[in-house]
Amino acid sequence: MDDINTKILQQGFGVRLVSSYRTRTGLVCRTDRGLLELKKTFSDDVSLETEYALKEYLTSRGFDGLERTYRTAEDMPCFRTEDAAYILVRYVPSGRLETDCMEDMREAAVTLALFHNAAEGFKDERMRMSNRTVEDIFGRRTGEFSRIRKRIKTFGDYTAVDLMVIKYYDCYMERVKMASELLEKADYTEIAQRAAETRQVCHNSFKNDNVRKAESGEIIVSGLDGCTYGPCAADVAHLIRRYIKNENADERGIADIIDSYKQVRSISDRETEIIRGMLIYPYKFFKLCNEHYNKRRVCISEAAVERFENCAAGRDRELELALSVGV
Repeated sequence: MDDINTKILQQGFGVRLVSSYRTRTGLVCRTDRGLLELKKTFSDDVSLETEYALKEYLTSRGFDGLERTYRTAEDMPCFRTEDAAYILVRYVPSGRLETDCMEDMREAAVTLALFHNAAEGFKDERMRMSNRTVEDIFGRRTGEFSRIRKRIKTFGDYTAVDLMVIKYYDCYMERVKMASELLEKADYTEIAQRAAETRQVCHNSFKNDNVRKAESGEIIVSGLDGCTYGPCAADVAHLIRRYIKNENADERGIADIIDSYKQVRSISDRETEIIRGMLIYPYKFFKLCNEHYNKRRVCISEAAVERFENCAAGRDRELELALSVGV
């Protein structure tokens, strides 16, 4: 394996490997250029080139908290072998921001707002536009949920998960209706169009290893290969959704996150409605259904049933917290 990594670093990036060790995110390498990290990537070259251009734009606008990436010896964003593709980044010892630490969540909100401010106006025809309509946001998962329930009733012989889908179907579809009405009321389509015109950039994955705190206290943002043009309110909703997963999450914490964001970038009343609507939508339950029913299995594990039970048990709390946004 070391021989392979040595070859990737030397042939791909012109870097000489001295020693290395593995972490959860990649291979940390001591090299003749300092401490670097070799990571696998599943993005295409277009997405990676767009990310590279966006990073340059963000830096020019004063946003410095970015993971530094290195181009290959052939000036490409990644080195591809027959089996995989690799990117090389500067290694900075860091840790994830914790959703049960309000100081971390406030820092995340401020960093997200700074990112949105700096990224706005980035012009690149390779950048995709996401979710222009309410149907774009909710349609696919909602339609899939309906088809799952229909398939369950057609075949019978219900499993424990099947019974939960049937039991909570009306409850979750009512939440879909509530969420859709809020976004329609806020005229989401018009806001999405304005976001495209002003080139607002959504990160779309502002979580986990994509937002880390260095030992120096600096927040480091990565994962920009999934960025799209779109309403920034979607990123704020995703951040709050991550916080709500914490069992100690409460209304005050949600208000703190929004207030921290608003210290740097404003949130209009219509954007607040969009955030509330996105949080009301039963994303977690639908995601579990997608993962469960699209996976071939011989039997239903107790762990799978428990995940559904825990999700359903928290539905009222989740809804209550979502409705508190902006109140």
